[in-house]
Amino acid sequence: MEQFLTYKAHENRSEVLKVSAKYTSQRCPKCGTIRKANRDHHKHLYSCQCGYKSNDDRIGAMNIQLLGTMWISGDPHPRYERVITTLE
Repeated sequence: MEQFLTYKAHENRSEVLKVSAKYTSQRCPKCGTIRKANRDHHKHLYSCQCGYKSNDDRIGAMNIQLLGTMWISGDPHPRYERVITTLE
């Protein structure tokens, strides 16, 4: 799949960026909170304490898009890091 995407991208003078999917379906795109408990695998539902709700696959796609935007903006290694808070 990666080779096919790269081939097609090069045909259109584009690039394929490989990013880590780590935490992408656990991170709230609205407030940035990363909590495994916010994602319900069985219902494919993501619910954050800030009130944001959506399909968990959609959340992952939105966060992967943001990683690409970070790369275009100059971050050579875009990624999300989970920060442990005292509330957990």
